[in-house]
Amino acid sequence: MNNNISKKKGIFASSWLGVAAVWLGGHFGPGFATGAFSTTYYVRHGAPGILTPLIAMLVTGGVMYFMTEYARSHDVRNYKPFAMSCYGEKGGRIMSVLYDVTFLLTLLCAGGLAVSGEFTILNAQLGLPIIAGAVLTVVISALLCLYGSKLLSISSKYMMYAIVGVVLLITVLSFACGDYDLAGAFANSAANAKAPGVLSAILDGILYGCFQSTIVFNVMSVADLLEDQTATKKAIAAGYIITVVLMISLVFLLFSYTNVVDIVGGTKNLPVLYVLQNLGFGWLTGVYVLLMTLAVLTSTAGLAHAACVRFDKLFSFIANVQLRRFVITALALGIAGSGAALGMGPLLRTGTSVVGYIGIPVLVIPAFTVVRAKLGKSAEPQPDGVRGAA
Repeated sequence: MNNNISKKKGIFASSWLGVAAVWLGGHFGPGFATGAFSTTYYVRHGAPGILTPLIAMLVTGGVMYFMTEYARSHDVRNYKPFAMSCYGEKGGRIMSVLYDVTFLLTLLCAGGLAVSGEFTILNAQLGLPIIAGAVLTVVISALLCLYGSKLLSISSKYMMYAIVGVVLLITVLSFACGDYDLAGAFANSAANAKAPGVLSAILDGILYGCFQSTIVFNVMSVADLLEDQTATKKAIAAGYIITVVLMISLVFLLFSYTNVVDIVGGTKNLPVLYVLQNLGFGWLTGVYVLLMTLAVLTSTAGLAHAACVRFDKLFSFIANVQLRRFVITALALGIAGSGAALGMGPLLRTGTSVVGYIGIPVLVIPAFTVVRAKLGKSAEPQPDGVRGAA
């Protein structure tokens, strides 16, 4: 019995679970908390959209594994040295520029969606001015980045526990007490769907997976916490399982409310809040506000830490490490704030689609081909002195 308790403690305290939490935190804000991604990419396809998160996260998970394991095994957490190591000097220079463009667009789009959702909630529920929400988000995210990957991993892990609990609580209470119509949703799936068809659902799921693959930079930035290849596999497997369970739970919930698909793109872009308001539980709405806050912090802190790792050398003229990280974080979240100013509607479909399509040639295809091949070669037995030369 003591061995079992020790094993459980070991799992919950493990570094690989913290790395998985950084992945999950990358899209908690716009993905899980608002429900807008779930509706835009899955619910709008009707019943087939319930299971396509399985395919979407296979794409994301593959990119996460190959690139994170390469970053760990070659000690290149910063994506510029990653590109130089994997693609050589000439190819690396081109790829590092493409990585920069992809990362900055991800900051603008994913960060903008997370911040926009948070501002909308805090303003609607608490009357908090937008500028106050912006300052609060920047300050807390900066504090989480001040002491590097270990603090980010630990904080993301505990926020992950809270978010998982709240999402499951909302799902259970909505089915127990909500005014849903699951039978009608299945019976009229094709009629209610905005984009019916299995093929369109699969393609949208793949595009979503390509978009989410861009947060691999967040995960690579904490690859130093992984002891070996087994730890990387555990981190990615845990991230995949938890993400898929939560995504399917939320998609299934929103699918059961047959008119929720009309929320996104209209005057409201927060379908989960719509469901909660129909439940009539004021305290649960308060819990949801807490969920949104935690979700945004995990998303923005992960993006900000990746920016700190990437641009640390560029800001080396700032001698104090903590001040340097704070400045980089403030600038990174300033980009996210600019994205938020565009509004959730344009970012949800146009912005995420653009980033997703860019991710296909820049991240997804290279990860499953070039990076995977490089990992295979580095795993082969080599003469003494050759293995370390990479």
